[in-house]
Amino acid sequence: MKILIIRLSSIGDILLTTALIRQTRQTFPDAEIDFVVKKKFSELLRYNPNIDNLFEYDDSKNTSLLKFVKQFNDRSYDYIFDLHNNFRSIYLRQKISTQKKFHIRKDKLAQTALVKFKWKRYVKLKSIPERYLDVGIQAGIQDDGKGLEIYWKEKVETRVIEHFQKMKIDMTCPAIGISPGAGYFTKQWPIEYFERLIGYINTGGSFNIIIIGGDNEIELGKQLNHIPNVYNFTGKFNILESGVAISKLKGLISNDSGMMHMAAAVHTPVIAIFGSSVKEFGFFPYRAHGFVVENKDAKCRPCSHVGKETCPKGHFMCMRDIQPEEVYKKLVELI
Repeated sequence: MKILIIRLSSIGDILLTTALIRQTRQTFPDAEIDFVVKKKFSELLRYNPNIDNLFEYDDSKNTSLLKFVKQFNDRSYDYIFDLHNNFRSIYLRQKISTQKKFHIRKDKLAQTALVKFKWKRYVKLKSIPERYLDVGIQAGIQDDGKGLEIYWKEKVETRVIEHFQKMKIDMTCPAIGISPGAGYFTKQWPIEYFERLIGYINTGGSFNIIIIGGDNEIELGKQLNHIPNVYNFTGKFNILESGVAISKLKGLISNDSGMMHMAAAVHTPVIAIFGSSVKEFGFFPYRAHGFVVENKDAKCRPCSHVGKETCPKGHFMCMRDIQPEEVYKKLVELI
């Protein structure tokens, strides 16, 4: 039996597929399970033992889908699970030979009603991994009750430890992680609030503060460099190394971002700060030990399904009304 799973991007969305990948392997232990993902996110799945073949689509080289799909000419699948259901994934599932194909159904009507009119048409709060499972259920796949996962080789962990050693971090001292970035402005708690939060952490105990983020968060990280006990690793780790670093933490405070899902995948307690985000869209820490902190009094939430570059109302109260004291109290409760 051959099974193909498609999810091209991004960090959080791919991590959220790992439950279904494992559940597929448990249901079909002898199947050959393939996965299609964009090359820049392939590290997230490279060492996953439940995947036999990882097909990496390199969109940075403007590789045509027509050329990419040719490598599947001699592969016929019993099932294709399209967990993306966008233009590219639809093209792939149509061109690749299969007996049965299933795809995720995005409830655009409910999304639009919630964003535009604040009408809650969702029957129940359903996470993205549960929606992915709805795709697999059609092939007999069942929920195993477990969460997300990610795998790496020892050499990856060694590189992270070497980074810590270069910064002269005392590994015997517990560490709290801060991930200050997000894909959009309306998902990003103000950096000065993170600064105040770190002040509370420094006052409340003896912790190292590890700042984690990609190249886009380097400038944010620099704004926290002057604070005692802060070690800034923004732009220093690749995706997989970030996961290893988060696995070493006592807890992570993050915006609604890929690092939030990474914490869930490595079983690190997480506090997720939601601004324009709402849990109804399904992107919250899945089966993780943690909290979502949000301003439920902001009646303009959500202003978008994915986020915006500016606050449409100009006040940004969805984030600005979430005070550092509130987040710190949740952190004390968490750890």
